[in-house]
Amino acid sequence: MRRIALLAAFIVVAAACTGGEAATTTESSTTTVVETTTTTSTTVVETTTTTTLPADPPIASSGDENETVQAAQFLLNCGGYGDLKVDGKFGPATLAAVQAAQTALGRATTGAVDDGTMADLARGCADARPLSAAADPVTVVGNAAAADPEVFTITLLSRSTLSVAVLQGTGVSVTVTDGTGTVIDPTERLVWDVEAQGDYRIEIGAEAEPVTFTIEVGVVAGTAKTGDWILATNGVTYKTTKLSLGADAGTVIDKVFEFLGHGVRGNYDEFDTGWYAITDPLDMGLRGIFIEGFAFLFYGPDPNNLDRPETLARIRFEGPSDDAAGTPRPDNYATTAKGITVGDTLADLTAAYGSGVKSGSNSTEHYYRFADSGGVLCFYFGATAPADSSPITEIATECRTG
Repeated sequence: MRRIALLAAFIVVAAACTGGEAATTTESSTTTVVETTTTTSTTVVETTTTTTLPADPPIASSGDENETVQAAQFLLNCGGYGDLKVDGKFGPATLAAVQAAQTALGRATTGAVDDGTMADLARGCADARPLSAAADPVTVVGNAAAADPEVFTITLLSRSTLSVAVLQGTGVSVTVTDGTGTVIDPTERLVWDVEAQGDYRIEIGAEAEPVTFTIEVGVVAGTAKTGDWILATNGVTYKTTKLSLGADAGTVIDKVFEFLGHGVRGNYDEFDTGWYAITDPLDMGLRGIFIEGFAFLFYGPDPNNLDRPETLARIRFEGPSDDAAGTPRPDNYATTAKGITVGDTLADLTAAYGSGVKSGSNSTEHYYRFADSGGVLCFYFGATAPADSSPITEIATECRTG
């Protein structure tokens, strides 16, 4: 406003100074347009969406103790998600393994086992699950799909009866095969008569979608197939003749050659194959004779009692060979009373003896030891710790400690 007033005064003064007409002043109005350019910057944010498979209703959770937990523990170990004791007890270690598996499999990490988790674990495990031929029926849980049956292994004695009852699982099938993969036909629905001792496979199949099932496996045990020679903790029996540890060496050797078909020999000193002696003069010499898979070892003369006869100290069996006529002897011509022989597996051994055999080792070899009031039987497996499928390489009436 002040600027306008000053301008008006200036005009009046100018007009007075001219002394005439007032000058006409034309004001020109100029409009300046300023263009403003606005730059819009667009930022594109890439978003990665992870799909988490939804959880099904839980079938086993923390604190449970049942067959479903046992199945999950086996599958978790198989998939490398834990190193769990397969005891059916859902504790902290099992919980952590379930959570690790669910995270890796892209499932909701609930920590509870559901059908989806069980199915994913089963699809990722190619191992067969071993079962024990217990006296009472065993309840087993698993998960099968159309192209991926659940497989169990079980060791059965000859003339056993195997039965499988499906307690839960729509559309599942049961197939039993022997060690060669040959399908065994049931004698009636889901009942199989087993003629030969060996390892058998139970396959549970599904028609289409994965299904969690529950079965009950029952075994009526048959009799062990034994040979003519029965190895015991205190000696060996050929049919009805017992050759006991501590027996006179000459009598034992004569009987062995008679039984094996070589005829009776009167002087065992003439047999020099496989003999050896302990050189320490303070000990009784230990020497033996090896023939057709057997090693009969004898204590020699006692330096403190030179009249003491040589006696049978221990027996080793390393497998059959040919008889005197060159005919191969049968695989089971020498067994224990429970039908176990060289070539049988650790699974066969534990199925026959259960907790009666205990694992052990020395500096170079692994063995399982069975003991009773008569002495010891030692089942050797070689330099590597045995698995269920590992074969027995030797049976002896004493365990080597060095």
